[in-house]
Amino acid sequence: MLLDSPSSLFVVHPTRSLTGLDAACSRVTVSVTRADFDRSVLEQIDDRYDLLVLDWGLETPDARGVLDTFRQHTSDIQILVLADDVPGDDPVDRGADELLVSPISDETLHSTIERLLLQGAYEEAIGEFFRLSTERALLESELQSGLAVTDQYQSVVCDLYEYRKRAAAIRDELSSDAFDRTLRRLLEE
Repeated sequence: MLLDSPSSLFVVHPTRSLTGLDAACSRVTVSVTRADFDRSVLEQIDDRYDLLVLDWGLETPDARGVLDTFRQHTSDIQILVLADDVPGDDPVDRGADELLVSPISDETLHSTIERLLLQGAYEEAIGEFFRLSTERALLESELQSGLAVTDQYQSVVCDLYEYRKRAAAIRDELSSDAFDRTLRRLLEE
């Protein structure tokens, strides 16, 4: 598998179960959690999810409120909105990453989910790569000052190399269009 750990999906949709998604997504392992509509969906929001799949036609709870709450509490999550018709209020303008309008084939849905998960993993890897680059630069200046940080420096350099490899492997799996979207999102942050 391309990613180190399974990606976690949270599905807030009354009819789409996304069973069999793991077998359909060949480059990522997926764990699917469906919203329990007998409980408050807002209580089920947390940062363990990598992707939210949201039915834009929901009335209770309101899909717009769910999207807004996810964006406020878990800004790194990818959000895929599914709609029966082209919505008057664009979910992408509200912070969704992708909108698919019915009819949606299973193949289109699965490939979109896989692409969004890869884009999220790439963003995470690049973010960690830049954090480690900054830490390495700081440790280099501390080494030059005579501080005993050699072990920490070597550890950071090893981690930096691993994240560079990981980001490159994920990048190779993204199409040019998906990479461009990811790059634009990274530059907006």
